[in-house]
Amino acid sequence: MTTTPTAPTDADILAALREALADVLEPADLANIDLDTLTPATPLLSLPLDSITLVAAMTRIENTFRVFIPEKEAFSFTHVGDLADFVRERVAAKAARVTSK
Repeated sequence: MTTTPTAPTDADILAALREALADVLEPADLANIDLDTLTPATPLLSLPLDSITLVAAMTRIENTFRVFIPEKEAFSFTHVGDLADFVRERVAAKAARVTSK
């Protein structure tokens, strides 16, 4: 039996992003940020991400929520909330496909 994906909340996405960042960032970079202060309004450019760590973090988000984030999209997000909105839209689209079958 197929289960319908549930749309993640901001808290769910923030928790997944915090975990991803903790896994992919170097300790020196982690020391420069407080992961607990991440909000949807946090600019992604304020985080110590380069292209490699951004892709690694997005891959972890993809795996957590079972969605695909094209690299072009990942590099276009300006705030954490943009990522959250994108993930929610993808999960909702997946749920709509599952329920329409």
